Amino acid sequence: MNRRVRSETRGRIDRTAMDALFYALLKSLGHRSTQRRATLERMGSEMTRYLVETGTVPSPDRPEEFARSLRKLIIKNGYGSRAPMRFRAESGVTSPPGLVDVLARAGRPPGGRASRASGAPRRGGRVDWILYEAVLYGMTKVLDDQLGVQAQIILDQIGTSMLDYLLEAGAIKKSDDPAKLIQNVIDYFVKAGYTKSFRFELEGAPPDTFVSRYQSARYYTTVYRRIQKEGSALLSCPLCLIGHSVWATQGWRFGNIFELRVSRGGDVVSRVKIYPSTERFTEKDALRLSQMKV
Repeated sequence: MNRRVRSETRGRIDRTAMDALFYALLKSLGHRSTQRRATLERMGSEMTRYLVETGTVPSPDRPEEFARSLRKLIIKNGYGSRAPMRFRAESGVTSPPGLVDVLARAGRPPGGRASRASGAPRRGGRVDWILYEAVLYGMTKVLDDQLGVQAQIILDQIGTSMLDYLLEAGAIKKSDDPAKLIQNVIDYFVKAGYTKSFRFELEGAPPDTFVSRYQSARYYTTVYRRIQKEGSALLSCPLCLIGHSVWATQGWRFGNIFELRVSRGGDVVSRVKIYPSTERFTEKDALRLSQMKV
């Protein structure tokens, strides 16, 4: 039981994927709270550190060059000419004030009043992958530091909100059939440039293991590998989080990855235990799942 689709676009990702990520993140944090502001400022610091340590922008030890380079990156990706030029140091990490705000302006519900004059990116187009993964890293790092293992619950909620955004924006075609919806999600993320190809299989009878196979999945060679080295087991892969949201409608929940193989080029095989909402599968459950065509 598997499907495969392919993408020819590498190095950049659909801007709507970035918009959906910011929309879901901001929604999960609520509104007008001191903790929310502190979280976003810390996230901006982690994003900046990521960009520096990956060699995307120069070291803050050269502040003028650092500021110009970061501002150029932001403007290049369509975030307007109002990118901040002044920087401040927090806990040893130099961070541009409002970096997350600048990037998140497009993360509003589709149909909102995000005007070009406000600095919001235009709909459509692509953004550099390094900027997208910096957001994923900063978000995951901050949630892990604040909530530990409980952060996975928030990440799963972010997955649900990302799906809502992408459906409303028309990026993913709606379907009441969960198997068809999953395929529509996969089609979008492959075309968006998230991975070159993706397929999945269910193992066991009844199935108790979800096997994912990616080709050229940059998230796993960059963000996930780094998070793992820093001692975190969190999974913030947007395709995975949205998939978990869809499968939850079938009563499934996912455990931690118990087997992961990642090649240098980003070819990935992962295995995750899946659990039904009831204590065990009935014969009817097993028959229904075995007949799902995905």
